[in-house]
Amino acid sequence: MESMGVFSGGDFRAWTTLLVLVSLLLGVSGIAAAKDESALVEVAIQLKWRHQFQFAGYYAAIEQGYYRDAGLNVTLYERSESRSPIDQLMSGRVEFAVADTGALIYRASGVPLVALAAIFQSSPSVLVTRADGPIDSLYDLKNQPVMLSGGYMNAELLAMLANAGMAVDDVQVVPSETSLEPLISGEVAGYNGYSTNEPFEFTRRAIPYRVFRPSDYGIDFYGDILLTTETMLNTAPDVTRNFLEATRRGWDYALTHPDKVVDLILRDYNTLGKSREHLMFEAEASKSLILPNVVPVGYMNEERWRHIESVFRDQGLLTGEVDLNTFLYSAEPDSLFDELFWAHRWYWLVALVSMVGLALLLHARRLHAEVAVRTRQLSDAKQQAEQEARTDYLTNLPNRRHLLECLVRYSAQSQRHDLPLSLIMIDVDYFKRVNDEYGHAAGDEALRQVSALLAESVRTGDMAARMGGEEFAIVCLNNDAQEAVALAQRLCQDIASTPVTFGSTEFSLTVSMGIAVYEHGEAVSSLLQKADLALYQAKAGGRNRVQTWHADGDLPSGPRTASP
Repeated sequence: MESMGVFSGGDFRAWTTLLVLVSLLLGVSGIAAAKDESALVEVAIQLKWRHQFQFAGYYAAIEQGYYRDAGLNVTLYERSESRSPIDQLMSGRVEFAVADTGALIYRASGVPLVALAAIFQSSPSVLVTRADGPIDSLYDLKNQPVMLSGGYMNAELLAMLANAGMAVDDVQVVPSETSLEPLISGEVAGYNGYSTNEPFEFTRRAIPYRVFRPSDYGIDFYGDILLTTETMLNTAPDVTRNFLEATRRGWDYALTHPDKVVDLILRDYNTLGKSREHLMFEAEASKSLILPNVVPVGYMNEERWRHIESVFRDQGLLTGEVDLNTFLYSAEPDSLFDELFWAHRWYWLVALVSMVGLALLLHARRLHAEVAVRTRQLSDAKQQAEQEARTDYLTNLPNRRHLLECLVRYSAQSQRHDLPLSLIMIDVDYFKRVNDEYGHAAGDEALRQVSALLAESVRTGDMAARMGGEEFAIVCLNNDAQEAVALAQRLCQDIASTPVTFGSTEFSLTVSMGIAVYEHGEAVSSLLQKADLALYQAKAGGRNRVQTWHADGDLPSGPRTASP
């Protein structure tokens, strides 16, 4: 008797013959499709900037034939000096465009945009200043010339300024340009750049620089949003779907083979004249923001978009209604399956035969075990990515975004259960002197040691966080003003009496602290402003001291200025 689940010689020959026939049919079908070049649909995409690795996935999709396989002939356009990518898209000059999350603001104003994919899971957009200049904090940019793009191209930078207590009118906006010379020469105090680009040039030229990241101020947006229009989606859904799938394949290839795509850029697309080293730096930095090992390229989450919408509304940038169901692209499941089945029926047949063969040869339990392991790995990776998005990279303390989320949650608990809630803002005194005298590495170590002391001193349930730069904060639930003052004074003394050790060097630090107590019903932004104003008075009063905010106190009405 033959054992079940084992091929006989005749069975094996039959299966082999079937596979050969299917392969021949598939080959004939592929040759016929390749010959019909005239059937390719012409589409164009407007890039948001000039050619560089930022758009590597599109170059790879063209070079590897992914667009051609999808029945498309794709033309790429670099950024126009006079028209934005969204203007080009809505005028009908292109079918697709790459822009920023500011597209959501356009959608709220009635522009029928559709977001197909978010290539960067975190935006690379940053503000850059010289580290050896007078700018130590965002507040120091007040009344200073700062390069910013027009429209909503720098929406996350504007939101970062707002979260730091500044409006765009507080700075002198200078139109953006590609040259870094105005920043290097001191003509401007801040430059809107990309974490994937400008740091390479500063490092190459040995110019010290400082980067202000929106994520350090609670602003964590997507970057490089692939857009189309409702008209394109309604009139050519198959073209839109095929274009998106081929683009994702292109990005997968580019991130897996960055060296080959860099060679391609140097050969065909290097209009910016970048070096190979510069492009490889950009490739590595881009991969850390695209997160291809954590989520599929282009992944978008509706809750993340709702958070972005909320930030825009808080800053007054968005006032109209937004239907995310129409703004975020989603293919029709039934029609998508039908079209894919008939368009690739030979592939489905091969897949079916292969699956039958594998089902006879492989043990189901082993497959289930492999799937379970992979699922756990993906879940762990996503949790790690989310944790990193809420953690300060230098000190491992919660970052500003995490603290703001905690404040919203604690204020609700405070009001619901009638519990006191205190906020302590902390600033290291004369921190610039530490960097100037001992170097930035010593300054980083000082921040780490201060962070460790703060983390050890708070109670379970309270939170110590780094707000950015040399500024920290502590949130204390069920602590009234008197208890918060006692904690702050003890911390002032501990920090002053604990020297910072860096190699063979020791030096002392002091801190100033401002305290505010939550009043039921007030906004979190109001509590932050009160604590910040109290901190301003503590520093103005001589530093190394604690100041509590009082409603009748003689405090300034505007945002504080950072210490020199």
